[in-house]
Amino acid sequence: MLRTHLHQNEQYKNKPTDTSLSVSDLYSFGRPTSDNKTDPADDGGSHKILLKNPFKFFGRNKSSLFVNNNGLITFDAQLNEYKPKRFPLAENTPLIAPFWADVDVSPEWSKGNVWYRQDQSSSLLRKASEEIREYFISQRNFQANWVFIATWHKVGYYAAVGSGRSKVNTFQTVLVKNEKRSFVIFNYLTIEWTTGSNSLGDPQTGLGGSPAQAGFNAGDRKNYYSIPGAQTDAVINLTRTSNVGIPGKWVFQVDGNSILDIKCSHAVQINIYPKSGSMFGGEEIRISGPCFNSEFNILARIRETNDTFQCTAINDISAACIMPSVFRTGQVTLEINPYGMGWNYSSTYQIENVASLAPKITRLSPDSWVISRNVTLSWNSSLTPSPSLFLDIMAYQYSNDSKPSFVTVRSKSFDLSSPLNSSNIVFTSIVLDGNLLHENMTSLVLRIRTNISAGYSSIWSDVFPVRWPTVKDAANMCQNWMKLSPSLSSDTLSTCPCTLRQALRDTGRYFVDPLCNLQNDKIDTNCIYNKGAAQCFRRSLHGFSTSGETCCYSSSGELLDAREVPHAGGTRSRYHIHAQGEELVPFFSYFQNDLVPFLQCCQYAFINSLCQRFLKLRPPTTCQAYTPPTPAQAAGDPHLTTLDRKDYTFNGIGDFVLLKDVNSSMVVQVRAVQTRDTAGILQNATVFSALALKTETSDKIEIYKTSDGATDILVNSEIVEIVDATSNFNGVKLERSVGDDESVVNFLIVFENEDLSVSVDVSADLLNVLVMISGERYKGQIRGLLGNFNGDDNDDFITRHNLVLPSDSSMRDLHYKFGMTWEVQGNESLFNRSGTVNNAINYEPIFLEEIRNPELNFSVVLELCGDNKQCQYDYSVTGNEQIAKGTMKFIEKFKEIESDVQKVVRCPFLEVPVNGNRSASGYAVGDNATFWCYEGFQLLQGASFVVCRENGQWSVGSPVCVEKIVEDSPISSLVVYIGSGSGALIGVIVIVIVIMAVLKCRRKPKPEPDPEINGPIFENPIFLESLSSLGQGGAFKIPRPTNIGIDGNM
Repeated sequence: MLRTHLHQNEQYKNKPTDTSLSVSDLYSFGRPTSDNKTDPADDGGSHKILLKNPFKFFGRNKSSLFVNNNGLITFDAQLNEYKPKRFPLAENTPLIAPFWADVDVSPEWSKGNVWYRQDQSSSLLRKASEEIREYFISQRNFQANWVFIATWHKVGYYAAVGSGRSKVNTFQTVLVKNEKRSFVIFNYLTIEWTTGSNSLGDPQTGLGGSPAQAGFNAGDRKNYYSIPGAQTDAVINLTRTSNVGIPGKWVFQVDGNSILDIKCSHAVQINIYPKSGSMFGGEEIRISGPCFNSEFNILARIRETNDTFQCTAINDISAACIMPSVFRTGQVTLEINPYGMGWNYSSTYQIENVASLAPKITRLSPDSWVISRNVTLSWNSSLTPSPSLFLDIMAYQYSNDSKPSFVTVRSKSFDLSSPLNSSNIVFTSIVLDGNLLHENMTSLVLRIRTNISAGYSSIWSDVFPVRWPTVKDAANMCQNWMKLSPSLSSDTLSTCPCTLRQALRDTGRYFVDPLCNLQNDKIDTNCIYNKGAAQCFRRSLHGFSTSGETCCYSSSGELLDAREVPHAGGTRSRYHIHAQGEELVPFFSYFQNDLVPFLQCCQYAFINSLCQRFLKLRPPTTCQAYTPPTPAQAAGDPHLTTLDRKDYTFNGIGDFVLLKDVNSSMVVQVRAVQTRDTAGILQNATVFSALALKTETSDKIEIYKTSDGATDILVNSEIVEIVDATSNFNGVKLERSVGDDESVVNFLIVFENEDLSVSVDVSADLLNVLVMISGERYKGQIRGLLGNFNGDDNDDFITRHNLVLPSDSSMRDLHYKFGMTWEVQGNESLFNRSGTVNNAINYEPIFLEEIRNPELNFSVVLELCGDNKQCQYDYSVTGNEQIAKGTMKFIEKFKEIESDVQKVVRCPFLEVPVNGNRSASGYAVGDNATFWCYEGFQLLQGASFVVCRENGQWSVGSPVCVEKIVEDSPISSLVVYIGSGSGALIGVIVIVIVIMAVLKCRRKPKPEPDPEINGPIFENPIFLESLSSLGQGGAFKIPRPTNIGIDGNM
């Protein structure tokens, strides 16, 4: 409950108020909750308390604590000091001090007690979770798994006399945590004294002298936090001050390297959560930073688009806003005007492409979503907590003389106040009324909204095409588009990977198509626009290019050609799914100008000739020009494979340049630390513990393996919590996944503009790194521990000073003369956190050729590692089985990747001859194709049977089907006559010319063969239309499919 209000735009400076907490605001304590009680001895406390869950404090996990009577909770050791001291302490004592003073709970002086307990009851965890979620906007999904409560109830001060004997303090400390984050709540119910007599306090009043300390001490003699007013007379006001707008309550996040205080201020930088959202908008964001007041009109705006919208104060420290629709993606600047005095507060916000986010409204049976039909949709009611809702059918519109927008074509209101099923899934039906649509409306989307004071809180469906009910409609739309659409440039070659395995590995150049993803195979709309494809990929958007291409693969992993399978194969597109700029809207420009025409021409019209004409304007994607990516690795006690496939081991200590280009516009650095054996003893070997990387156009990413086995991610030196599987930042994408055994977390960092991806496996012991460079742009331009990438492994060991070591150099020479030259210099470091070099002075690396370990049982090594040399080395040097096995597993993974990205040969597409047909077993080496001509035609050139050769060409050219020549025709006589002449070559030429001339004269116009009808005949809409008219106007006739004209008639 909010108990204080700010006046105008005045900063909340922890000023005293007249209200405070009540007993009911405290977490329950004492005998009713079976709390433990400390020893009441003077300066006493609890015994060592072993925690059921480790508590992270100043970046380190604590497994035990002590509750001290003098208003302290200490880690590592008991502290009996009764005189409060200034932070940071000279002693290495990490502590939490709600009220550090000379407390006396001995029976002869006080009736107070100090209670404590650990608690994991569901009701208490729920209460703690709600508190943390309310105060920390970045913890909207926080779920506590452990709580520790310590309560100093009616405690007095030492040597109180007279009226001082009746002065007591009651305060409480609550420790709250989940798997990653730790928080501390201070609740101050009554504070009537500040100082004990031995701290020069007045024994009658408990005031004066050296007042109580309140705050946190890291125990490293450097990091600390003191609550404002601590160790001053103002500390008595703790019941009337706060950093969360509730007098007597202070809340802090304590798991990081410093204490996070969430009090509002006039700092220009604000905090936003979530930090990203869909182009659609309608999502609530929370903002903290300035002090908010519900009496003021709080406005927000997106600087780049000048979209302004309303926000509402939640409490003194946070406000809520509903994001509007934004027709762009990427990082934007969100500004806040909380007092009507200007846009003085700002932060960045990431707008996500609508194709990348799962729709929250599901269209059931999406193939049946045709204009004038009744269709069904569903959603989870927990996403729309209000019972009064509106369902809107929205059309996307954009013309050169207006801004892009969504236009409501129909709205329907409904009430969800009646009980729902246990799954909270709601189903409803609507009719797609075509009378409300204009001709230029081709793209629709559904929105479910509820009115709130700050705007529409909404959920959305996927974008879907307007599909009219007849083939004629689709054919007309296709033809109209063809009249206006220019063909794509023939200068750009399609470069799709030939196989699904290649596509999956080429993460620097290709990403999984969100519209056709194997992981979404249970979603009705998955691959609906590439029916028959198992998975599709899209080429990453590069530089100033706005075009794209889609690569789709069969269940056997082969690239599908749209000329062979129009409904499944991929095509080049005029617009990339991510392209944006003047008159370009991400996703929607592609959807309207490329995808909708494809659907009308190749899926909805059921006319093969129209589809083939479409493919002239949007050519099918092919793989003959594809160049696979090049992998490199650094794993274990670092074993490296360069980009030119040179293997070596380097175990230096420090920060090193793993790779960079010669202009330093792309840099990847690693941190190597000394490793330990299973007993925790440092060994003369190293492993990677951190990685930092950046390009000229991207944010900086840092990954750290922490001492407790967790992982910290920093973006531009700020720690971020990676919640979603994919997180987009400026110029870089980060994907997170967990291994099958959950002991390894993988982070894939993709720099799309650089054709570079870096995969990092993080385990409890180390980081293993895999680098993938796509294309040829960096050939010969790379430097660092991964070589120069020029295709020659003989000169990979280039030092920082451009000296080349022989490729057969000893490990010792490689270590000192090559590897150590790539140690990061101070001014080029990307690492925000300093590295700790353990015992570096005494460190002496062990080299493979110098290993002498008589105590090592090599049979044990062989049993563990087999013939894997890197595993053998790591176990021999470290004695750590987990490191050795992790190395072996990663090396095997790297070899699998090397195999997957090998160059494969595929022969080009074989056109179907006019007046003939063909069948092909495939396009790989050894596959074959057979040609035949229709009746009345014969092969004139080429062969009826061809084979794909290793050079990527067919054994013989494609044949041509010509009309058969009758034996007694003039052409037959002419052939005999010319054949008897002396000029054989001339004769052949003349034959061809005459045949072509006579055929042109004699050949009667022949109707086109029946077009290919996609799908079974009894699913063909033209056939089904004709069935409905059987018996009308005459005798009953069974319809027979014939040539389908452009007008849709049979």
